[in-house]
Amino acid sequence: MLFRNEIAGRCRLIVTNYILDELYTLLLVNVGYSCAVDYKRKLDVLIRERVVQVVWVTEEIAAEAWAVFEQFNVDKEWSFTDCVSYVVMKRRAITEVFAFDHHFAQMGFVSHP
Repeated sequence: MLFRNEIAGRCRLIVTNYILDELYTLLLVNVGYSCAVDYKRKLDVLIRERVVQVVWVTEEIAAEAWAVFEQFNVDKEWSFTDCVSYVVMKRRAITEVFAFDHHFAQMGFVSHP
């Protein structure tokens, strides 16, 4: 079963603008300009339809994320974007994440897929 089918109707998808920044750059570098622009247009539809919610990073979130970055990266390698995600997830009491790196498991979240 696809992970998409497992979460359909059960979860609201939340993403920060920092994650979108990383995504658009990754798409541009790996699949090209047209695919990146096309993906953004499709994502805009999902945002308008409230399937996906974008959390915009404020100065307060960024400052809190920097404190997390400083506290935990003595022996880890969490990106600043990971730390921003950590703060947003903690503030919203989110316990599960769709991610492909091990950092979220290190942070104590349940990671999918």
